Amino acid sequence: MVKFLLLALAFGLAHAQIKVAGKWRTVAIIADRADKIAFGAPMRLYVRELTCNDKCSKMGVSFYVNSNGQCSKTEVTGYKQADGTYKTQYEGDNTFQPVYVTEKHTVFTSRNVDRAGRETKLIFVLGRGEPLTDEEHEKVEKFAEEQNIPPENFQNVLAEDTCPK
Repeated sequence: MVKFLLLALAFGLAHAQIKVAGKWRTVAIIADRADKIAFGAPMRLYVRELTCNDKCSKMGVSFYVNSNGQCSKTEVTGYKQADGTYKTQYEGDNTFQPVYVTEKHTVFTSRNVDRAGRETKLIFVLGRGEPLTDEEHEKVEKFAEEQNIPPENFQNVLAEDTCPK
């Protein structure tokens, strides 16, 4: 059943790429290595904007990282691969892809391999500025479990995001 849902999501994303582009804010992050998304950690990204070229073969991601109380803006470009994922460099090698897109939320899965060779699996939930409902929170936790990411590592980050809008 999960494979069918992922296939349906992937098929639907072909039509949803235009919706991905725009202003977003990170609502929640969940990772299998909690130290990578703790406050001030390098993968605790406060996303601001996603951009796509015509066929979305390149996806730009504009975000802040809050380290030592200082917000640093970063922009990366992910290049679409044959399997539909995007690859970029930030704190090592990153592969990411949108797996759920609506007008209200976009959910990305991501894999980071840092310079020490440690792999981290992540899920980023982006929104338009509203926190997740209890039902949405539960759905993300269930999806995380399916990705072998411990639900106890769930981080609601929207309320603490003090970086420039």
